[in-house]
Amino acid sequence: MSHQNPVARHGRRDLLRAGATLSAAALIAGAGSARAQAAAPVVATTAGRLRGVASGEAFAFRGIPYGAATGGARRFAPPEPPAPWRGIRDATTHGASAPQLAGAAPPAEFAWYWSSAPQSEDALTLAVYTPDASTARKRPVLLWLHGGAFSSGAGTSAGFDGSWLARRQDVVVVSINHRLNLFGSFFTGEAQDGLPEGSGNLAVLDQIAALRWVRDNILSFGGDPGNVTIFGQSGGAAKVATLLAAPAARGLFHRAAIQSASGAWRLATPENAARSAHALLQEFGWSARDAARLREVPVDKLLAAYGKVLAANGGIAEIRPTLDGVVFPQHPFDPAASDFSRDIPLLIGTTTHEATFFLASDPRNFALTEAQLAARLQRFLRIDAARTQAVIAAYRRVTPAATPSQLLIAIAGDYNYRLPTALLADRQALQASAPVHAYSFNWTAPARGGVLGAPHTGEVPFIFGTLEAARALVGEDRGLETLRDKISGIWAGFARDGHPRGAATPDWQAYTPTQRWVQGIGQDWRPQGDLLATARTALGDLPSYEYSVPVTFTRD
Repeated sequence: MSHQNPVARHGRRDLLRAGATLSAAALIAGAGSARAQAAAPVVATTAGRLRGVASGEAFAFRGIPYGAATGGARRFAPPEPPAPWRGIRDATTHGASAPQLAGAAPPAEFAWYWSSAPQSEDALTLAVYTPDASTARKRPVLLWLHGGAFSSGAGTSAGFDGSWLARRQDVVVVSINHRLNLFGSFFTGEAQDGLPEGSGNLAVLDQIAALRWVRDNILSFGGDPGNVTIFGQSGGAAKVATLLAAPAARGLFHRAAIQSASGAWRLATPENAARSAHALLQEFGWSARDAARLREVPVDKLLAAYGKVLAANGGIAEIRPTLDGVVFPQHPFDPAASDFSRDIPLLIGTTTHEATFFLASDPRNFALTEAQLAARLQRFLRIDAARTQAVIAAYRRVTPAATPSQLLIAIAGDYNYRLPTALLADRQALQASAPVHAYSFNWTAPARGGVLGAPHTGEVPFIFGTLEAARALVGEDRGLETLRDKISGIWAGFARDGHPRGAATPDWQAYTPTQRWVQGIGQDWRPQGDLLATARTALGDLPSYEYSVPVTFTRD
């Protein structure tokens, strides 16, 4: 075997070429090692170190505890910080959903909105999505509050994955779980109940605890604790509205986005909240003196009792944030917007066809007769036959070619979502020193041949960029990515400086009670005046109630 000198064997040029090849291989190996390390980034928090995971082109940290377990003796107690841990905690999978009643399977078009994660009382967890898990830069933070009223849902649904939004718009996204239904709000109104102060607003206290966690930790994930936007849709919009009136949340967020709010201007009154709590206690044959014994009742039995209370009250129970004089000194937007929100820029809006989300479970809802329309509206609005016909006539004058189903969709959507959301915009704009910007999402989803229009939740996949998860709703059109970029850019731009103006919306004017400018987004991008003039005339004098049951029924 020859041991000839490589220079003599190949010459200097060949040796340099070989060395360059070896160096490149070493660099590739090093880059691979760096990628492997980046794929499992480690971040230090106040409770201990966390290992995340690559998620798309971003990094995700899931199942992060922001509070201690809330079961057993801690049931109905305010949240406490999580216990610290040693070593590196894995943060690659989502935490549990909060306990809640099982609902019917959602239509395929909206399955992305709901989580299949297991349920547990140990549910005070959050997820963080970031382009860069380091302190090198301070990015705007968007904290998502999921929908489902205050009774159901989770921040871990496929449609709420923040990976694409974080990377594409260079922001940090946080999504949280918190206590729901009776675990998140139980107020008897009696001192002898043995429950701590604030038991009627545990869900809100959880959200505030999550915001404090963000303040103390988000810098380690590349986020700016001094630039936090809270945003939520439907029940999440109501959560944003309540936080705007919570003194303890003051200074923990700096901008807010309310998307399709219903009944968010008022909290449950102490009287109504106590009535619902006592009804639940009576399911066990107990009074307020026995309330602390509910800590010993298994979760499934508590949920069953909660379901009975709901059923006995037509699907509505005042087991939700309460005007308790402790967490809340006033209603969020009644009789006026809270002073605590005066300097918070607000992005607020609805979709054009809110009600189709609730009607989608039965195709018969889209083929109503005139008689069926009148019967449903009379029950829904709780008015007599003559007034029902007057409401129908007012809407038909504006859209004479509308079918009975289209009229139901318009009227129910206005009453349940568009008018209540506009009320919040009016009252915020009336006294705020910060601007209010209103939008109307008007893009027609292609699902079912377009019959759903622009439904409740319709803008959410475009904000998060979760088009694949919502494919049954949004379809496969080639222009979806462009629309996604425009809409996510609006929310990210608002998070940066409080103004949603962008290339797609250069003329977006602020909303005022006298000039109700609404920016169209999605399909028609024109700024428009008051979109609810007909609704205000036809429905504005009807008594409003905080949480009306959507017209999902099919009996006539």
